[in-house]
Amino acid sequence: MPHLHKALSLYVTLSQLSKIMIQIIQKTLTTRKEVFIESDCLLIRTKNIKEDLEYKIKFEELGFDTVKKRVKTANIPFYAFLLFDILYIGIIISSVKNHEPFKEQLFWLFALILFSVMTIAAYYNRNKNVIYLTGGQKVLELLASKPDVDTVTKFVDKIHLTMRQYLKNKFSKFDPDMPYDLRINQLKWLKEINAITDEEYKELMTNTKTDNIIGFQQPYMEE
Repeated sequence: MPHLHKALSLYVTLSQLSKIMIQIIQKTLTTRKEVFIESDCLLIRTKNIKEDLEYKIKFEELGFDTVKKRVKTANIPFYAFLLFDILYIGIIISSVKNHEPFKEQLFWLFALILFSVMTIAAYYNRNKNVIYLTGGQKVLELLASKPDVDTVTKFVDKIHLTMRQYLKNKFSKFDPDMPYDLRINQLKWLKEINAITDEEYKELMTNTKTDNIIGFQQPYMEE
């Protein structure tokens, strides 16, 4: 019964993940990033004020490791803009007290508004939480809270689920003429990169040894 309950829970989890969107859109003030999950790769499109970029990352190149990082590169600009805001406020107060020309006061007010907008933008981007999907030859960077943490977490789970299905289907089905040692090494590689579980590895190894003894390959059937 405990095994049945565990299997049912796993089935429900996989069913829920299969219904999750295969696309995520992440926006900031200056950039837009779209990531699509395809059958054998990820399609990434990015747009910013400098360029539009589209590229693919094959599942064999990505890996299953995740790294979380908080980037604080916008802290220095935030405090710099804040100092300018204080400076312009002081200049405007001084201009009003000294009855300086209205055009000059208007200029300083415009400068204050401009730097205030930049200060607000820097404030909301000063602590950027990032998730890196790595472990292979290439890395995918995602914002951890765009559009929200739960959506990003489920999207990452969907990526890993699709990767595991693809890699298992591609590398655990062998041609009849493939050498036995090569089959074993291929299964070990799948286990090392966490594409298959320990239970799946043991089952595939058993099937492969049986195939080797019998002399022909039995088709691998997913439950």
